Amino acid sequence: MTAFVPLIIFLILYLGSGAYFSFIGTDNPLHQVSPVICLLPALFFAVSRGTNKIQHNIDTVIEGMGDKNTLTMCLIFLFSGAFSAVTQSIGSADTVANLILNFLPVRLLLPGVFLASAFISTAIGTSMGVVALMVPIAVNLAKSGAFGLEIGTATVVGGAAFGDNLSMISDTTIASVSSQGASAKDKLKMNSKVALIASIITLIYLVVASNSTKIISISNLDYYSIIKIIPYISLIIMGLLEVTTLVTITVNIIIAGVLGIAFFDYAIVQLSHDIYDGFKKVNEIMIFALFIGGLSHIMYKQGQKALHKLIDESNITKTKAEFVIAGIASMVTTLVANNTIAILLSGGIAKRLAQKHDIVPYRSAYLLDVFACATKGILPYGSQLLLAGSIASVSPVSLLTKVYYCFVLAAVTIGEIIINSRKEKRYAAAT
Repeated sequence: MTAFVPLIIFLILYLGSGAYFSFIGTDNPLHQVSPVICLLPALFFAVSRGTNKIQHNIDTVIEGMGDKNTLTMCLIFLFSGAFSAVTQSIGSADTVANLILNFLPVRLLLPGVFLASAFISTAIGTSMGVVALMVPIAVNLAKSGAFGLEIGTATVVGGAAFGDNLSMISDTTIASVSSQGASAKDKLKMNSKVALIASIITLIYLVVASNSTKIISISNLDYYSIIKIIPYISLIIMGLLEVTTLVTITVNIIIAGVLGIAFFDYAIVQLSHDIYDGFKKVNEIMIFALFIGGLSHIMYKQGQKALHKLIDESNITKTKAEFVIAGIASMVTTLVANNTIAILLSGGIAKRLAQKHDIVPYRSAYLLDVFACATKGILPYGSQLLLAGSIASVSPVSLLTKVYYCFVLAAVTIGEIIINSRKEKRYAAAT
């Protein structure tokens, strides 16, 4: 559909520029042209096309940019950057990395990072806070020689996606079961089966991939250094108490600053500098998030009617309908670069398909959630990889192929759809 042309324009410009600079041997090829600049022609095209007046299209873009979820995401970007900068400055990430080194052998550090990220994200129900928390730790472990920087950073994103998809308090779980009229218990029971298999496969691969034979120097831990991990512990506890992500991160910036001033050589002026430096580090991501929010909104508005007509006129089997639900979740997530928004946008279509083909609500909810989260985890312009890449100072594109859990989760779920279809056919034949 022509509504998707703006996204194609962006991808051609962004990936094309990266390919060109890579061909001529330029370092950091994807950093030579900002993704924000590549997005502008796509935005201009979306505004200029269609039967509506340009002013109406501009209003539609602004409506998308001013969406509550988009603005909340931008604020989370800002404060996550500040939290990362402050905790890095007082040495929190160094301390946690050293703590992990004291208790895990080098070969198990990479799977350990995945397990820690998965556990925390499941507990607090959000991936963004986990990325802000764990990526600096993974970066410090990578600098110690435990594993490669890119695979370590991507492993955090994979672990974060695990909890984002499986947590009872995750926005995606709430959105998927609400949109389908399903039971959260049934959805999570179905979801946990594929997530468990996918995580085991991922852990096995990470153990095999962790082939570091380096001897890593370990510093002694003392009472005062342990104090530095309090902001991380507090972040987890507040998440367990279901405090909103933005409030949690803000409070823990304050906690980190107070601890640094009270126990270490850290001045209030330095705290203010670190907070602002953290803000500046994510400026590009924040601007991009605003623009992609506006672009995705106008693309969805321009293509919505055609998509509904296509679904209503389709004549497919139940299994194919499940694959269509999975495909729609992935496609809309690719368009809006936000899994929660994607589930809310595609929920009505998925429910219509599910009712037409006798798919129980918890299955359509589970399929929406899995494929929205798996797709979001590998989008180079998605919030998780953008934030992770920004904190680790690596290209999000270089990370996407290493977010193994998301690929494995999608593959296992596809296998489950096929196996379930065969079971239903055998049951129907027997009766």
